[in-house]
Amino acid sequence: MNSRALPILTESDKKLPYYCLGAGSDWEQEPVNCPNGYFYQFIYSVKGEGELRTNEQTFRVGEGNAMLLFKGVGHEYFARSSAWITHWVVFDGQLVEHFLKQTIGIDTSCVIHVAKPHVFLSNIHALIEMEKSVVPLKSLKNSSLTYSLLLDILQYTSRNPNSSVASQYSRLASLFSYIEQNYHKPLVLDDLAAVVGITPQHLCSVFKKTTDSRIFQYIHSVRIQKSKELLLQSPLLPIKEIAQLVGFEHVNYYCSIFKKLEHISPTEYRRMYTG
Repeated sequence: MNSRALPILTESDKKLPYYCLGAGSDWEQEPVNCPNGYFYQFIYSVKGEGELRTNEQTFRVGEGNAMLLFKGVGHEYFARSSAWITHWVVFDGQLVEHFLKQTIGIDTSCVIHVAKPHVFLSNIHALIEMEKSVVPLKSLKNSSLTYSLLLDILQYTSRNPNSSVASQYSRLASLFSYIEQNYHKPLVLDDLAAVVGITPQHLCSVFKKTTDSRIFQYIHSVRIQKSKELLLQSPLLPIKEIAQLVGFEHVNYYCSIFKKLEHISPTEYRRMYTG
């Protein structure tokens, strides 16, 4: 399900080194034309394909790629497939330009190849959840999560599709997409292996080597993240129903996995953010 958050920022907040102006997930991307540019943007292509035009260049934006758009740089992007689904963050801050140019080594808008997409999704969901909740020092947490996003760009992206980090994850891009679309269904190792065309044993080995996580650990993390969205968006929905909606057959097992990953129960998590 798609979701987004648009923080309300004060002039004081805008003096922070990094801050988020908006975030969205599972977004059906509409065409955008900004001749004079906008704020900094990170837009990850989840499903489908788009095209980016900027700096008199044209880029294909396929699944597993992201657009990194610089503030004030003109751009246009639009879907090249029937549907183009994205996760996105709009951000700014006094130190963003220096970090992108000096630390990451990117000096203008471009398309980058993303490794560990689940890391970015987790960060984006955290931004959305935080903005929908009432928490102390929200602007500072906003800044911290935005800085975390920049660190993820540094660690898990590349402009070169043949780099080791990009090539490792490109092998599993179709699998990440399949899990994202089918997490609510029973997932069997044989079916997952068929998605990438390798044996189940080989898939387990490649997935662990590439992500440093076992494949069903990753599936658990996706399901728990989806359940966190439901816990906040549907506060009257019973925990048992939420467990079933995200792919857990037994509510007790869901609660045990939730607590293992989040260190609190689903009920405590819901109460913490909704009161």
